[in-house]
Amino acid sequence: MEQRIDARFMNGLNPFLKAVAILIAGLILAFSYLVTLNLAVCGLCLVLLLFFSRARLSTMGKILIPAFIAAASLFMTGLLHSSGTGGSVAGSENFQVAMNSSLSVYNAMQLSTRVMAFAMLGILFSLTTDGELFIQSLMHQCGLKPKFAYGILAAFHLMPHIGEEYRNAKLAFSVRGMKTGLFSTKPLFAAMVNCLRWSESIAMAMESKGFDGDGKRTYYYITRVHWYDVVFLAALNGAIGAGLVLLHY
Repeated sequence: MEQRIDARFMNGLNPFLKAVAILIAGLILAFSYLVTLNLAVCGLCLVLLLFFSRARLSTMGKILIPAFIAAASLFMTGLLHSSGTGGSVAGSENFQVAMNSSLSVYNAMQLSTRVMAFAMLGILFSLTTDGELFIQSLMHQCGLKPKFAYGILAAFHLMPHIGEEYRNAKLAFSVRGMKTGLFSTKPLFAAMVNCLRWSESIAMAMESKGFDGDGKRTYYYITRVHWYDVVFLAALNGAIGAGLVLLHY
């Protein structure tokens, strides 16, 4: 069964090719400190999220808050701790002080926009990629063995139950009259023991159904690489690479 194309372009891309495109884009940005290029990447990611994906504005806002805080912190760090900005100088040195101040602002902009560019690339991937499809794409396009892939999926689906089990353990201790503080390890230990039991049950269930991680398998759902996946990879990194060359020189 071929991969179904989503109504939104970014959600319909092959997850593995999308991850490769994002990683290459990040590597290109790693060799650049251009403020304009960082802002251009942020703008491009924002356009793709708003008009070519199913990402919700509320979800984007929640994820962007920590990124904005980190960017603002690095901006203030670069602004306040650059050399040549301390003290008041009069006369012929006023021009040098102004130059140093503008250099500090530019250094601060380099740090903050760099963080935002990397954050926007990560958000672009995370909000437009389904976790299960990504694992399946790693199996079909990257050669990941099924026993590792299904193990990751099993752990992924168990994660919501860990928090529920932790709350149940705290409730059980409180019913018995045992107080558990915020950093108490007793309910955490009980939750981890139950998680180990769940993992053993899942392993036994997979073996009882004849699962063999090293044998040949047929798949109901197969992710495939289409022409538009390759076009996206080439267009994204070509645009960033061209911007790096044009803005640098």
